Amino acid sequence: MNDSSSSALYQKLTHYCSYQERCTRDVVHRLRDWKVPKSMDSKLIRQLKGKGYLDELRFARVFTRGKFQANQWGKVRIRYELLSRQIPENLITEAFQEIAEDEYQEQIRKLILKKNTEIKTEKNFKKREKIITFVVGKGYEIDLVLQVLEEIKLAYDSEGRH
Repeated sequence: MNDSSSSALYQKLTHYCSYQERCTRDVVHRLRDWKVPKSMDSKLIRQLKGKGYLDELRFARVFTRGKFQANQWGKVRIRYELLSRQIPENLITEAFQEIAEDEYQEQIRKLILKKNTEIKTEKNFKKREKIITFVVGKGYEIDLVLQVLEEIKLAYDSEGRH
């Protein structure tokens, strides 16, 4: 590639990164979509990082906040998604500081109560099981889900009694 096409490609990438927060993996995938030779990856990524268009920690923070608030995902699901995007564990840990512990537990509480009203079953034990499956499926830790269930008194004994 010559300098003018390299410059045009860099401009396209800056627009791509400005439009929405991106991680390095997103940029590499976009470069593959555009049929850009792999040999150009590191130079372009270095330029984007140098100019602040690409920042893994900033991406992890925005992703964490967004998925927690908009999708109501728990940390287990968020961690899995960030790892799949090749975000290092230390940055994930730092990004989790975006979620206040009381907010996190309140979100679990809301999900439990919402699911509790949606489930139409006579058997309380089955209801409890479905609630746990739902909230854990959203990416929340089982021990926290059980703790919050106990706190809001939706815990049932093995006989299915309240």
